[in-house]
Amino acid sequence: MKSPLFKVLTQEELELININKRQVSFKKGEIIVKQGAPMSHVLSFTSGIAKVYIEGSSNRNLVLRMIKPTNFLGAPGIFANQIHYSTVCAIEDSSVCFININIFKKIIKMNSAFAEQFMELVSWNGIFNYERFNCLTHKNTHGRLAESLIYLHEEIYNERDYQISISRQDMAELTAMSKDTVIRTLKELSEDGIIEIDKNFIRIINLNRLRKISELS
Repeated sequence: MKSPLFKVLTQEELELININKRQVSFKKGEIIVKQGAPMSHVLSFTSGIAKVYIEGSSNRNLVLRMIKPTNFLGAPGIFANQIHYSTVCAIEDSSVCFININIFKKIIKMNSAFAEQFMELVSWNGIFNYERFNCLTHKNTHGRLAESLIYLHEEIYNERDYQISISRQDMAELTAMSKDTVIRTLKELSEDGIIEIDKNFIRIINLNRLRKISELS
């Protein structure tokens, strides 16, 4: 599993990455990267699913996004103070390729097309975060939950037949709501025939109605 970011590299540059990378496997629930830790490597996700979140006070976390193959993690600290500004935790058994940060920065200087693609990736991630914060600050509980379910379906679990596997706590942190509010809102969506719930599995039954809730709430 290779990130599209690496497609513009020459064979020599790819080989330089290959001899300076390490593949690491993580069990569900294990921390992959810790917020505040020094950044010695950038990450290319090769299997599984993980959550990227900001650790808040009183154990109140905010999930920024989920990642899956072949997502790439490196910004924003890579060209600033080389500190991780979020925590990454596996929510399924996962595999991650760690690439030495100095080698990565060297290749950016060597390959302008690679540098441009990396800046584009950073830009799109920033735009995504702006849209997420807009949703969290302007939509009601049903709208936030609907938009998050659509995001999970389209971007993360899109190959799993409308079925999403996520804990209620993770959903609460993704929507900036309490766990009780998430449980109550999911129940209401289920009673309306929009989703189907089975423990930590959520199956979308009526995607069009879910989109309408997201748009109007």
